[in-house]
Amino acid sequence: MSPRGAAALGDGWHVGVVAEVAGDTGVVLDVLGVARGRRFHTGRMAMPSGVAYLVVAPSGAASAGVLLDRYDPAVVVLVGGGGAVVVTHAGAGPVRDAVSAFFSAAGEPAALPGFGGAPSFHVTRGPEAAPPFEPGATARGRPRAWAVVRGDTAHAAQALRYLIPYLPLARL
Repeated sequence: MSPRGAAALGDGWHVGVVAEVAGDTGVVLDVLGVARGRRFHTGRMAMPSGVAYLVVAPSGAASAGVLLDRYDPAVVVLVGGGGAVVVTHAGAGPVRDAVSAFFSAAGEPAALPGFGGAPSFHVTRGPEAAPPFEPGATARGRPRAWAVVRGDTAHAAQALRYLIPYLPLARL
């Protein structure tokens, strides 16, 4: 997959992504097709409902705070962390609806192709839980949605890549 190019600041960030495992940001960038930047990496993803603007932060909890303050994405996703691939999400809002639509279309567990010719893998739905950070609201005054996609970072990023098109951009 070729990089989709950088998106300009002010495009309105739909999805912010943080790799939970130190040093795995590059894996996330490759899978999502986001061009590498200096510190934060921005890109676009074409979807049937329009274009999703993505920003990928360097690994680590401190990066999540800077991501929230600087880019103000409507949805924040933590990716990786080992184990089976499981999607955990907020109890309400666009991410819950996206996760439900994704599993309705893909089945549960969902079988997804591995990235770059890797073997396929399964994704399951995890329990709803408290957000891993203070979610607050976006600068637009809407509640910030969040999700965690656990699992091997490449598989988790691939699951996110398949989940993003289910996000209703008009509501973000």
